[in-house]
Amino acid sequence: MEASQTKNRHDGVLSTNARVMIDARYLNGNASGIGRYTEHLIRHLLDVDDRLRLALITDRRRPRPIEHERVDCQTFYGAPNSLSTRFLLSRCVDFSGVDLFHSPFNVLPSKLPVPAIFTLHDIMWLIDPSYCTSKRWKRLITGTYYRTLIPRSVREAAAILTVSQHSRQAIAARFPDAEKRIDVTYNGVDPFFRPVPPGEGWPLLNQWLVPKSRFVLVVGQGTPYKNHVGALRAFVKAFGDDPHTYFVMVRRLHGGADAELQQILDDRRLNSRVIQLDYVSAAQLRALYSLATVFLFPSLYEGFGLPAVEAMACGTAVVSSDRGAPAEICADGARLVDPEDTGAIADALQQLFDNPKIRKRLEQRGRRRAQRFGWRFCAHRALLMYRRVLSR
Repeated sequence: MEASQTKNRHDGVLSTNARVMIDARYLNGNASGIGRYTEHLIRHLLDVDDRLRLALITDRRRPRPIEHERVDCQTFYGAPNSLSTRFLLSRCVDFSGVDLFHSPFNVLPSKLPVPAIFTLHDIMWLIDPSYCTSKRWKRLITGTYYRTLIPRSVREAAAILTVSQHSRQAIAARFPDAEKRIDVTYNGVDPFFRPVPPGEGWPLLNQWLVPKSRFVLVVGQGTPYKNHVGALRAFVKAFGDDPHTYFVMVRRLHGGADAELQQILDDRRLNSRVIQLDYVSAAQLRALYSLATVFLFPSLYEGFGLPAVEAMACGTAVVSSDRGAPAEICADGARLVDPEDTGAIADALQQLFDNPKIRKRLEQRGRRRAQRFGWRFCAHRALLMYRRVLSR
């Protein structure tokens, strides 16, 4: 199937007079990394290419998440990462007039009537399921789901997008036959994430912190690869006897503290200095990023590592992992440490807290580094892949 193409007057790429279907069910009102990726991709595709038309598959909770004259929506009631996506979607969704299908999350439906691409953010479930969950039953059930459907999706996809060179290399090593079909579209940073003046930020945080509090910030879902246990251990090592330094953890999808984390939280020295938040608004998150003394991101594995880049964009010094995607993405914009070395993390935190000059230099480098990642460029790369597949 071939779509007519003309030169885009804005970006120097070929505009695609095509209708692309995107599975947008992660735009369901719940905050998630894939949801942000999906929303920004859609909005910037429409901006980059003024002829592209989109058909969205949406969640029943938000049947029309994006209002635009070149966007049509239809609802599919199954959950995104479910067997219904794989085996029912292609039979229940109307593909009339659709030229290409794009799934922005890790699996493809089977028996699609049009060429398909998907975004494979990472292959953690294939490399080591213990990164993703500590629950044996979940490693068995969810692990089987991904071990079965990711390889099938890779075989069936006309092209594969991923979000870092590290992820690209891992996917290519696992699936050598797919190497030439993989391209990188880095995540971007929303311009919303920028430094917030203290006078504007502290009132948003006054239910948890008093103004001018010194605190370490951690943001991420409560899964093992985020290494929250290691982060808290390092905080205790660095500031266990400092009653004026706090640890703030925005930690969704955790289902309560696991035994190891709870054991650390029982340390009497911490008292009320560990603040755990299940949910914060976007404005509160930006204020937390901006007013944190240091943002800590000691992940054991990542496909990209968007919170670290958002923190850098807000002008905060970042301590991040020295391996994989975090090291690639943060580069010299963060202090890189071994995420499994509690002492190294603690030393980095203490140095940045104790030396404002070093912290200021790191803040400046981080802001420059964050400017390299834009959603417009992500959409630009995706559009080039659409064009490549449509032209075959």
